[in-house]
Amino acid sequence: MQLNSISTAYFIGIGGIGMSALARYLNRKHAIRVAGYDRVHSDITAALEAEGIEVYYNQNLVPEDIASLPPASILVIRTPAVSLDHPHHQTFEERGVRIIKRSELLGHIAQETPTLAVAGTHGKTTTTAMLAHLLDGCPGKCNAFLGGVATGIESNLYLNDGAPWTVVEADEFDRSFLHLHPEHAVITSLDPDHLDVYGSEKAFQEAFLSFSRQVSQGCLIHADVDWVGEENERYGIASNRKDSEHWTYAAVAPRVHKGVWTADVKLGSEWMEGVTFPMPGLHNVSNALAALALAHRAGAPMHICLQRLRTFKGINRRFTYHIREEFGVYIDDYAHHPSELNAAIEAARAQHPGKEITGIFQPHLYSRTRDHLVDFGAVLSQLDRVILLPIYAAREKPIPGIDSQTLFENIPNPTKHLIDSERIFDCLKAHPPEVLMTLGAGDIDRSVIPVKQWLLEDGNRFKKIKTTPSP
Repeated sequence: MQLNSISTAYFIGIGGIGMSALARYLNRKHAIRVAGYDRVHSDITAALEAEGIEVYYNQNLVPEDIASLPPASILVIRTPAVSLDHPHHQTFEERGVRIIKRSELLGHIAQETPTLAVAGTHGKTTTTAMLAHLLDGCPGKCNAFLGGVATGIESNLYLNDGAPWTVVEADEFDRSFLHLHPEHAVITSLDPDHLDVYGSEKAFQEAFLSFSRQVSQGCLIHADVDWVGEENERYGIASNRKDSEHWTYAAVAPRVHKGVWTADVKLGSEWMEGVTFPMPGLHNVSNALAALALAHRAGAPMHICLQRLRTFKGINRRFTYHIREEFGVYIDDYAHHPSELNAAIEAARAQHPGKEITGIFQPHLYSRTRDHLVDFGAVLSQLDRVILLPIYAAREKPIPGIDSQTLFENIPNPTKHLIDSERIFDCLKAHPPEVLMTLGAGDIDRSVIPVKQWLLEDGNRFKKIKTTPSP
């Protein structure tokens, strides 16, 4: 693929988190026109437009000055989230314009420098963002394509001329990560997901196995993963040093004090005592360990990486605090798989012991709800109060017998409510929270700021805790 042979790159679904990072890259790195379509205005599309990228919102019409260009001068990049019968896709296809997937473009870009990749069902985005933050403080810095907006830089792209490494999130959806051939990689988890694409758990596992064989200098596997292929180096969390002796990397005896996690860390043959981890939750200790491990394998100075780790500010919608006050707490998280929900709820319990936790959950995909129905019910029952929204269908058509009512009936928790999004405020007014969480990967993020603003109105709308006066 010769990017210097085209004059225009057009993204169908440019507002997606992965698509927007690539659009930014081409806009900054190559002297070509970058434009695209998206269904709705968003913070991401607004930011792209502010950077000089053209965004169009008419799904039925490709701008004439783009549609009329010579086909050989245009490259169209599509996201699997947009169907092949979309009018923009059909227009370009009829004109003979080359159309590629987002993953193909990322794979091409990643060939330009040695690559570090983060794969796995859970933890990819946070780990990738942590790794990019670590390397950004090291000599040469890095380029990085993130699956979320990193707090601090307020972007999903790190771009530095002459950077020795490119950091990428290796997305398993649609087998996208098979376009990558990294030098080093980590697999954080292997819980079955996207079975609407893969068809079976075996096919899902085989895709990860294929990915691992494309990693030229070895793939690092989390110790909890029941690995299906050749043995690889492992990393993980252990209660003592003896339990970690067969692992290359380990976080040992993690403990939390006043909301801050620390652990002793093994990096190859070296031990670092009392390392502080920046984000809440034991799962984020694991994510940070994976980031440190990849930085270590890349030869980054560990004293710099440990200093940088303490300054990591997080990533949007990954256990993001919007309110953290004595009178109440509001956390937003992208969790949309039972394992991710469990990790987020456990983290909230650890950070706010003894507090009542209310969770507003929007299921994502009919197929995922069907495939994990019982597990979703079990993990949601850990909340003190469950507020369940309708399923966000995304790319799917309804599946008979699978809807939010079905999931609602499978939650063994009597303190639960099934409502439409329009009734969120009514439900919260009737049942004021102590700790509130919004959870899910659909469009629930559009409710975050309105919910925050509503909670802070009228003094605040959190549950008023009655205290017994001192004698």
